[in-house]
Amino acid sequence: METRVEDKKVKDLMTYGAIAIPEYSKVIDAVGILVEGCVHAAVVTGKNCVMAGVVSEIDITRAYGRNFEEIEVKDIMSSPVKTIGMDNTIREAGEIMRDGLIDRLVVVDENKRMRGILSVTDIIKEIYKIYRET
Repeated sequence: METRVEDKKVKDLMTYGAIAIPEYSKVIDAVGILVEGCVHAAVVTGKNCVMAGVVSEIDITRAYGRNFEEIEVKDIMSSPVKTIGMDNTIREAGEIMRDGLIDRLVVVDENKRMRGILSVTDIIKEIYKIYRET
């Protein structure tokens, strides 16, 4: 019998690796990274490459009416970063997303190092895959 989506581990559905951008980067640079990387978000890093936030497509809308070449990513990013461990369940991830009104989590290993991203899209794709196979 197939494991239910919510019982699977984060490491089974996450997207490994993540794009990072320094917090002092201009918003136009973030736009370019998202478009050219075909991704919906990037992890924002601060001093010593510590995760400071996440900048997503929806965060870019916070810059409407302003000059994208002047404002910095730190001014529009979502913060603090919401993380989850690789061995946590999708149920736990879903609860964090639901309660935090967010659609992605940064996945970290046991040493709190970034390993990737888990998004609602990753979960939805898995639900689709399971139900299409039955």
